Amino acid sequence: MSKIIISLLLITIFVLGAVLLIKEDPGFVLVQYADYSVETTVAVAFVALVVAAIGINLLLKVLLFILRITKLLHKRANRRRVEKSRVLLNKGLIDLTEGRFAPAETKLTQLLDYTETPLLNYLAAARAAHQLGKYEQRDLYLKEAHEVSPDAEIAIGVTQGELQLSAKQTERAYATLTHLAQQAPKHEYVIKLLAKVYIALEDWVKLKDLLPMLKKKKLFAESKMDEIERMTYAGCLSESCSSTTDELNKVYQKIKKTHPEDTQLLLIYVQRLEALGDNQKIIERAIREALALNWDAELVLRYGQLNQVEAIELLQHAEQWQEDHRYDADLLLTLGRLARRAQLWGKAQSFLEASISSRKNHSNCLELAKLLEDDLERSEDALEYYKLGLEACVNK
Repeated sequence: MSKIIISLLLITIFVLGAVLLIKEDPGFVLVQYADYSVETTVAVAFVALVVAAIGINLLLKVLLFILRITKLLHKRANRRRVEKSRVLLNKGLIDLTEGRFAPAETKLTQLLDYTETPLLNYLAAARAAHQLGKYEQRDLYLKEAHEVSPDAEIAIGVTQGELQLSAKQTERAYATLTHLAQQAPKHEYVIKLLAKVYIALEDWVKLKDLLPMLKKKKLFAESKMDEIERMTYAGCLSESCSSTTDELNKVYQKIKKTHPEDTQLLLIYVQRLEALGDNQKIIERAIREALALNWDAELVLRYGQLNQVEAIELLQHAEQWQEDHRYDADLLLTLGRLARRAQLWGKAQSFLEASISSRKNHSNCLELAKLLEDDLERSEDALEYYKLGLEACVNK
Protein backbone atom coordinates (compact mmCIF):
# COMPACT_ATOMS: atom_id res chain seq x y z
CA MET A 1 0.00 0.00 0.00
CA SER A 2 2.81 2.42 0.88
CA LYS A 3 4.49 1.71 -2.48
CA ILE A 4 1.32 2.76 -4.35
CA ILE A 5 1.06 6.04 -2.34
CA ILE A 6 4.71 6.89 -2.99
CA SER A 7 4.26 6.11 -6.71
CA LEU A 8 1.20 8.39 -6.91
CA LEU A 9 3.06 11.23 -5.14
CA LEU A 10 6.00 10.94 -7.53
CA ILE A 11 3.68 10.95 -10.56
CA THR A 12 1.83 13.99 -9.18
CA ILE A 13 5.09 15.90 -8.58
CA PHE A 14 6.31 14.93 -12.04
CA VAL A 15 3.07 16.08 -13.71
CA LEU A 16 2.98 19.39 -11.78
CA GLY A 17 6.59 20.04 -12.67
CA ALA A 18 5.89 19.31 -16.31
CA VAL A 19 2.82 21.62 -16.32
CA LEU A 20 4.81 24.48 -14.80
CA LEU A 21 7.55 24.04 -17.37
CA ILE A 22 5.11 23.86 -20.26
CA LYS A 23 3.23 26.94 -18.98
CA GLU A 24 6.44 28.96 -19.16
CA ASP A 25 7.38 27.51 -22.55
CA PRO A 26 5.00 25.13 -24.48
CA GLY A 27 7.94 23.81 -26.50
CA PHE A 28 7.92 22.19 -29.91
CA VAL A 29 8.09 18.52 -30.94
CA LEU A 30 8.65 17.31 -34.52
CA VAL A 31 8.48 13.65 -35.47
CA GLN A 32 9.43 12.82 -39.07
CA TYR A 33 9.62 9.44 -40.84
CA ALA A 34 10.19 9.26 -44.61
CA ASP A 35 7.69 11.66 -46.21
CA TYR A 36 5.57 11.87 -43.07
CA SER A 37 5.96 14.36 -40.22
CA VAL A 38 4.04 15.28 -37.08
CA GLU A 39 4.34 18.60 -35.25
CA THR A 40 3.01 19.20 -31.76
CA THR A 41 3.70 20.82 -28.47
CA VAL A 42 5.59 19.16 -25.68
CA ALA A 43 2.41 18.86 -23.62
CA VAL A 44 0.56 16.96 -26.31
CA ALA A 45 3.58 14.74 -26.95
CA PHE A 46 3.87 14.08 -23.25
CA VAL A 47 0.19 13.13 -22.97
CA ALA A 48 0.54 10.87 -26.02
CA LEU A 49 3.52 9.10 -24.47
CA VAL A 50 1.69 8.61 -21.19
CA VAL A 51 -1.37 7.22 -22.96
CA ALA A 52 0.82 4.93 -25.08
CA ALA A 53 2.68 3.69 -22.00
CA ILE A 54 -0.59 3.00 -20.19
CA GLY A 55 -1.96 1.19 -23.27
CA ILE A 56 1.12 -0.97 -23.66
CA ASN A 57 1.06 -1.79 -19.97
CA LEU A 58 -2.59 -2.83 -20.16
CA LEU A 59 -1.94 -4.92 -23.27
CA LEU A 60 0.95 -6.73 -21.57
CA LYS A 61 -1.20 -7.45 -18.54
CA VAL A 62 -3.98 -8.83 -20.75
CA LEU A 63 -1.49 -11.07 -22.57
CA LEU A 64 -0.01 -12.29 -19.28
CA PHE A 65 -3.50 -13.00 -17.97
CA ILE A 66 -4.33 -15.03 -21.08
CA LEU A 67 -1.08 -17.01 -20.71
CA ARG A 68 -1.80 -17.70 -17.05
CA ILE A 69 -5.34 -18.86 -17.85
CA THR A 70 -4.03 -21.11 -20.66
CA LYS A 71 -1.42 -22.68 -18.37
CA LEU A 72 -3.98 -23.13 -15.61
CA LEU A 73 -6.43 -24.84 -17.97
CA HIS A 74 -3.61 -27.02 -19.34
CA LYS A 75 -2.58 -28.05 -15.81
CA ARG A 76 -6.15 -28.84 -14.88
CA ALA A 77 -6.57 -30.94 -18.05
CA ASN A 78 -3.33 -32.79 -17.27
CA ARG A 79 -4.43 -33.39 -13.68
CA ARG A 80 -7.69 -34.85 -14.96
CA ARG A 81 -5.79 -37.11 -17.38
CA VAL A 82 -3.39 -38.21 -14.63
CA GLU A 83 -6.32 -38.96 -12.34
CA LYS A 84 -8.06 -40.85 -15.13
CA SER A 85 -4.87 -42.83 -15.80
CA ARG A 86 -4.85 -43.87 -12.11
CA VAL A 87 -8.44 -45.04 -12.39
CA LEU A 88 -7.66 -46.95 -15.61
CA LEU A 89 -4.62 -48.59 -14.01
CA ASN A 90 -6.67 -49.69 -11.02
CA LYS A 91 -9.48 -51.07 -13.20
CA GLY A 92 -6.98 -52.69 -15.56
CA LEU A 93 -5.24 -54.52 -12.71
CA ILE A 94 -8.61 -55.71 -11.40
CA ASP A 95 -9.53 -57.01 -14.87
CA LEU A 96 -6.15 -58.72 -15.17
CA THR A 97 -6.56 -60.41 -11.79
CA GLU A 98 -10.10 -61.52 -12.60
CA GLY A 99 -9.07 -62.97 -15.97
CA ARG A 100 -10.62 -60.33 -18.26
CA PHE A 101 -7.44 -59.97 -20.26
CA ALA A 102 -8.66 -58.07 -23.35
CA PRO A 103 -10.27 -55.15 -21.43
CA ALA A 104 -7.32 -55.22 -19.04
CA GLU A 105 -4.87 -54.68 -21.90
CA THR A 106 -7.00 -51.85 -23.31
CA LYS A 107 -7.22 -49.99 -19.98
CA LEU A 108 -3.59 -50.50 -19.10
CA THR A 109 -2.40 -48.99 -22.40
CA GLN A 110 -4.65 -45.91 -22.40
CA LEU A 111 -3.24 -42.49 -21.43
CA LEU A 112 0.26 -43.92 -21.09
CA ASP A 113 1.73 -40.42 -21.57
CA TYR A 114 0.02 -39.31 -18.36
CA THR A 115 0.46 -42.32 -16.10
CA GLU A 116 2.65 -41.94 -13.03
CA THR A 117 3.65 -45.62 -13.20
CA PRO A 118 4.50 -46.42 -16.85
CA LEU A 119 6.62 -49.44 -15.83
CA LEU A 120 3.73 -51.02 -13.95
CA ASN A 121 1.37 -50.33 -16.86
CA TYR A 122 3.67 -51.96 -19.42
CA LEU A 123 4.45 -55.01 -17.25
CA ALA A 124 0.77 -55.61 -16.50
CA ALA A 125 -0.15 -55.06 -20.16
CA ALA A 126 2.52 -57.60 -21.15
CA ARG A 127 0.91 -60.18 -18.85
CA ALA A 128 -2.52 -59.46 -20.33
CA ALA A 129 -1.20 -59.80 -23.90
CA HIS A 130 0.58 -63.03 -22.91
CA GLN A 131 -2.65 -64.53 -21.60
CA LEU A 132 -4.30 -63.65 -24.92
CA GLY A 133 -1.53 -65.48 -26.81
CA LYS A 134 -0.22 -62.21 -28.29
CA TYR A 135 3.43 -62.98 -27.67
CA GLU A 136 4.86 -60.43 -30.11
CA GLN A 137 2.76 -57.68 -28.54
CA ARG A 138 3.85 -58.90 -25.12
CA ASP A 139 7.49 -58.50 -26.11
CA LEU A 140 6.80 -55.00 -27.47
CA TYR A 141 5.31 -53.96 -24.14
CA LEU A 142 8.37 -55.31 -22.34
CA LYS A 143 10.63 -53.41 -24.73
CA GLU A 144 8.69 -50.21 -24.00
CA ALA A 145 9.00 -50.93 -20.29
CA HIS A 146 12.77 -51.12 -20.66
CA GLU A 147 12.82 -47.81 -22.52
CA VAL A 148 10.81 -45.95 -19.86
CA SER A 149 12.63 -47.62 -16.94
CA PRO A 150 16.10 -48.84 -17.99
CA ASP A 151 17.06 -49.23 -14.31
CA ALA A 152 14.36 -51.88 -13.82
CA GLU A 153 16.17 -54.51 -15.92
CA ILE A 154 15.76 -57.26 -13.31
CA ALA A 155 12.02 -56.68 -12.84
CA ILE A 156 11.43 -56.60 -16.60
CA GLY A 157 13.67 -59.61 -17.22
CA VAL A 158 12.00 -61.67 -14.49
CA THR A 159 8.59 -60.94 -16.01
CA GLN A 160 9.85 -61.82 -19.48
CA GLY A 161 11.50 -65.07 -18.36
CA GLU A 162 8.46 -66.10 -16.33
CA LEU A 163 6.10 -65.49 -19.27
CA GLN A 164 8.39 -67.22 -21.77
CA LEU A 165 8.60 -70.25 -19.50
CA SER A 166 4.82 -70.24 -19.13
CA ALA A 167 4.45 -70.19 -22.94
CA LYS A 168 6.93 -73.11 -23.21
CA GLN A 169 9.38 -70.82 -25.03
CA THR A 170 12.08 -72.64 -23.13
CA GLU A 171 15.10 -71.63 -25.22
CA ARG A 172 14.13 -67.96 -25.01
CA ALA A 173 13.53 -68.25 -21.28
CA TYR A 174 16.95 -69.88 -20.94
CA ALA A 175 18.63 -66.95 -22.72
CA THR A 176 16.70 -64.36 -20.70
CA LEU A 177 17.28 -65.94 -17.31
CA THR A 178 20.92 -66.85 -17.95
CA HIS A 179 21.58 -63.17 -18.69
CA LEU A 180 19.72 -62.14 -15.54
CA ALA A 181 21.64 -64.65 -13.44
CA GLN A 182 24.87 -63.05 -14.64
CA GLN A 183 23.56 -59.61 -13.65
CA ALA A 184 22.15 -60.75 -10.28
CA PRO A 185 23.71 -64.13 -9.34
CA LYS A 186 22.08 -64.17 -5.88
CA HIS A 187 18.59 -63.11 -6.93
CA GLU A 188 16.44 -65.89 -5.47
CA TYR A 189 13.51 -65.75 -7.89
CA VAL A 190 15.84 -65.64 -10.90
CA ILE A 191 17.57 -68.78 -9.59
CA LYS A 192 14.21 -70.48 -9.02
CA LEU A 193 13.04 -69.70 -12.56
CA LEU A 194 16.38 -70.84 -13.97
CA ALA A 195 15.98 -74.15 -12.13
CA LYS A 196 12.57 -74.60 -13.79
CA VAL A 197 14.17 -73.91 -17.18
CA TYR A 198 16.86 -76.54 -16.55
CA ILE A 199 14.15 -79.05 -15.63
CA ALA A 200 12.25 -78.26 -18.83
CA LEU A 201 15.46 -78.62 -20.88
CA GLU A 202 16.52 -81.70 -18.87
CA ASP A 203 19.89 -80.05 -18.30
CA TRP A 204 20.63 -82.12 -15.21
CA VAL A 205 24.30 -81.20 -14.88
CA LYS A 206 23.56 -77.47 -14.60
CA LEU A 207 20.61 -78.14 -12.34
CA LYS A 208 22.86 -80.19 -10.05
CA ASP A 209 25.11 -77.14 -9.67
CA LEU A 210 22.09 -75.11 -8.51
CA LEU A 211 20.93 -77.64 -5.90
CA PRO A 212 23.01 -76.27 -2.99
CA MET A 213 21.59 -72.77 -3.41
CA LEU A 214 18.04 -74.05 -3.97
CA LYS A 215 18.24 -76.02 -0.71
CA LYS A 216 20.02 -73.30 1.28
CA LYS A 217 17.53 -70.59 0.30
CA LYS A 218 14.56 -73.00 0.54
CA LEU A 219 13.26 -71.80 -2.82
CA PHE A 220 10.92 -74.80 -3.14
CA ALA A 221 8.73 -76.58 -0.63
CA GLU A 222 10.51 -79.47 1.06
CA SER A 223 8.55 -82.17 -0.79
CA LYS A 224 9.09 -80.43 -4.13
CA MET A 225 12.78 -79.98 -3.38
CA ASP A 226 13.14 -83.71 -2.68
CA GLU A 227 11.43 -84.46 -5.98
CA ILE A 228 13.71 -82.07 -7.88
CA GLU A 229 16.81 -83.46 -6.21
CA ARG A 230 15.88 -87.05 -7.03
CA MET A 231 14.95 -86.07 -10.59
CA THR A 232 18.29 -84.31 -11.00
CA TYR A 233 20.35 -87.23 -9.78
CA ALA A 234 18.33 -89.65 -11.88
CA GLY A 235 19.03 -87.42 -14.87
CA CYS A 236 22.74 -87.34 -14.06
CA LEU A 237 22.72 -91.15 -14.19
CA SER A 238 21.07 -91.10 -17.60
CA GLU A 239 22.74 -92.06 -20.85
CA SER A 240 23.33 -88.45 -21.96
CA CYS A 241 25.34 -87.63 -18.81
CA SER A 242 27.17 -90.92 -18.21
CA SER A 243 28.30 -92.66 -21.37
CA THR A 244 30.88 -95.03 -19.81
CA THR A 245 30.98 -97.27 -16.74
CA ASP A 246 33.73 -95.16 -15.14
CA GLU A 247 31.75 -91.93 -15.60
CA LEU A 248 28.62 -93.61 -14.26
CA ASN A 249 30.44 -94.93 -11.19
CA LYS A 250 31.90 -91.49 -10.42
CA VAL A 251 28.48 -89.88 -10.65
CA TYR A 252 26.83 -92.52 -8.47
CA GLN A 253 29.54 -92.39 -5.80
CA LYS A 254 28.82 -88.66 -5.38
CA ILE A 255 25.09 -89.31 -5.23
CA LYS A 256 25.52 -92.11 -2.70
CA LYS A 257 27.21 -89.73 -0.26
CA THR A 258 24.02 -87.68 0.07
CA HIS A 259 21.43 -90.39 -0.75
CA PRO A 260 22.88 -93.68 0.53
CA GLU A 261 19.46 -95.26 1.11
CA ASP A 262 17.64 -94.12 -2.03
CA THR A 263 16.52 -97.36 -3.67
CA GLN A 264 15.10 -95.75 -6.79
CA LEU A 265 18.39 -94.02 -7.63
CA LEU A 266 20.23 -97.29 -7.07
CA LEU A 267 17.85 -99.09 -9.44
CA ILE A 268 18.44 -96.45 -12.12
CA TYR A 269 22.18 -96.91 -11.57
CA VAL A 270 21.75 -100.68 -11.94
CA GLN A 271 19.75 -100.30 -15.16
CA ARG A 272 22.44 -98.03 -16.63
CA LEU A 273 25.18 -100.47 -15.63
CA GLU A 274 23.32 -103.26 -17.40
CA ALA A 275 22.86 -101.11 -20.50
CA LEU A 276 26.59 -100.34 -20.59
CA GLY A 277 27.60 -104.02 -20.64
CA ASP A 278 29.00 -106.73 -18.37
CA ASN A 279 28.76 -105.06 -14.96
CA GLN A 280 26.95 -107.74 -12.95
CA LYS A 281 29.69 -107.95 -10.32
CA ILE A 282 29.46 -104.20 -9.69
CA ILE A 283 25.68 -104.46 -9.52
CA GLU A 284 25.82 -107.39 -7.08
CA ARG A 285 28.14 -105.50 -4.74
CA ALA A 286 26.06 -102.31 -4.96
CA ILE A 287 22.85 -104.17 -4.09
CA ARG A 288 24.46 -105.94 -1.13
CA GLU A 289 25.81 -102.63 0.22
CA ALA A 290 22.41 -100.99 -0.18
CA LEU A 291 20.56 -103.85 1.54
CA ALA A 292 22.98 -103.64 4.46
CA LEU A 293 21.79 -100.05 5.00
CA ASN A 294 18.13 -100.40 4.12
CA TRP A 295 16.19 -103.61 3.50
CA ASP A 296 14.13 -103.27 0.32
CA ALA A 297 11.98 -105.92 -1.36
CA GLU A 298 12.61 -104.62 -4.88
CA LEU A 299 16.37 -104.86 -4.41
CA VAL A 300 16.08 -108.36 -2.95
CA LEU A 301 14.13 -109.54 -6.01
CA ARG A 302 16.57 -107.74 -8.31
CA TYR A 303 19.42 -109.63 -6.63
CA GLY A 304 17.87 -112.93 -7.64
CA GLN A 305 17.81 -111.85 -11.29
CA LEU A 306 21.59 -111.38 -11.66
CA ASN A 307 22.17 -114.10 -14.22
CA GLN A 308 25.82 -113.38 -15.07
CA VAL A 309 27.13 -114.15 -11.58
CA GLU A 310 27.53 -117.70 -10.27
CA ALA A 311 24.23 -118.73 -8.65
CA ILE A 312 26.01 -120.59 -5.82
CA GLU A 313 27.95 -117.44 -4.90
CA LEU A 314 24.77 -115.35 -4.89
CA LEU A 315 22.92 -118.00 -2.90
CA GLN A 316 25.59 -118.08 -0.20
CA HIS A 317 25.33 -114.31 0.29
CA ALA A 318 21.54 -114.32 0.20
CA GLU A 319 21.25 -117.12 2.78
CA GLN A 320 23.05 -114.91 5.29
CA TRP A 321 20.13 -112.46 5.14
CA GLN A 322 17.83 -115.13 6.57
CA GLU A 323 19.17 -114.43 10.04
CA ASP A 324 17.24 -111.14 10.13
CA HIS A 325 14.54 -111.84 7.52
CA ARG A 326 13.72 -115.54 7.92
CA TYR A 327 10.05 -115.27 6.88
CA ASP A 328 10.42 -112.59 4.22
CA ALA A 329 8.45 -113.85 1.20
CA ASP A 330 10.56 -111.89 -1.30
CA LEU A 331 13.84 -113.18 0.14
CA LEU A 332 12.53 -116.76 0.10
CA LEU A 333 11.47 -116.32 -3.54
CA THR A 334 14.96 -115.00 -4.41
CA LEU A 335 16.58 -117.93 -2.58
CA GLY A 336 14.32 -120.35 -4.47
CA ARG A 337 15.25 -118.83 -7.83
CA LEU A 338 18.98 -118.93 -7.02
CA ALA A 339 18.78 -122.53 -5.76
CA ARG A 340 16.92 -123.52 -8.94
CA ARG A 341 19.61 -121.90 -11.11
CA ALA A 342 22.22 -123.80 -9.08
CA GLN A 343 20.19 -126.98 -9.81
CA LEU A 344 19.56 -127.57 -6.12
CA TRP A 345 16.00 -128.75 -6.80
CA GLY A 346 15.06 -129.83 -3.30
CA LYS A 347 16.37 -126.65 -1.73
CA ALA A 348 14.65 -124.55 -4.37
CA GLN A 349 11.32 -126.30 -3.73
CA SER A 350 11.63 -125.75 0.04
CA PHE A 351 12.38 -122.05 -0.34
CA LEU A 352 9.52 -121.51 -2.81
CA GLU A 353 6.99 -123.40 -0.68
CA ALA A 354 8.08 -121.31 2.33
CA SER A 355 7.65 -118.14 0.28
CA ILE A 356 4.10 -119.15 -0.67
CA SER A 357 3.31 -119.97 2.96
CA SER A 358 4.59 -116.55 4.03
CA ARG A 359 2.71 -114.59 1.36
CA LYS A 360 1.17 -116.22 -1.67
CA ASN A 361 1.50 -114.24 -4.88
CA HIS A 362 1.66 -114.76 -8.63
CA SER A 363 5.48 -114.73 -8.76
CA ASN A 364 6.27 -117.43 -6.19
CA CYS A 365 3.44 -119.70 -7.41
CA LEU A 366 4.63 -119.39 -11.01
CA GLU A 367 8.26 -120.03 -10.03
CA LEU A 368 7.34 -123.21 -8.14
CA ALA A 369 5.09 -124.38 -10.98
CA LYS A 370 7.98 -124.00 -13.46
CA LEU A 371 10.31 -125.88 -11.12
CA LEU A 372 7.85 -128.76 -10.81
CA GLU A 373 7.06 -128.91 -14.52
CA ASP A 374 10.43 -128.18 -16.16
CA ASP A 375 12.95 -129.51 -13.66
CA LEU A 376 11.13 -132.18 -11.62
CA GLU A 377 8.70 -133.30 -14.37
CA ARG A 378 5.70 -133.20 -12.02
CA SER A 379 3.16 -131.65 -14.36
CA GLU A 380 0.07 -132.42 -12.26
CA ASP A 381 1.57 -130.76 -9.18
CA ALA A 382 2.71 -127.85 -11.35
CA LEU A 383 -0.85 -127.36 -12.62
CA GLU A 384 -2.06 -126.82 -9.06
CA TYR A 385 0.43 -123.98 -8.54
CA TYR A 386 -0.40 -122.45 -11.92
CA LYS A 387 -4.01 -122.26 -10.71
CA LEU A 388 -2.95 -120.76 -7.37
CA GLY A 389 -0.83 -118.17 -9.19
CA LEU A 390 -3.74 -117.23 -11.44
CA GLU A 391 -6.04 -116.87 -8.43
CA ALA A 392 -3.47 -114.69 -6.67
CA CYS A 393 -3.17 -112.53 -9.78
CA VAL A 394 -6.97 -112.12 -10.11
CA ASN A 395 -7.47 -111.41 -6.40
CA LYS A 396 -4.59 -108.95 -6.22
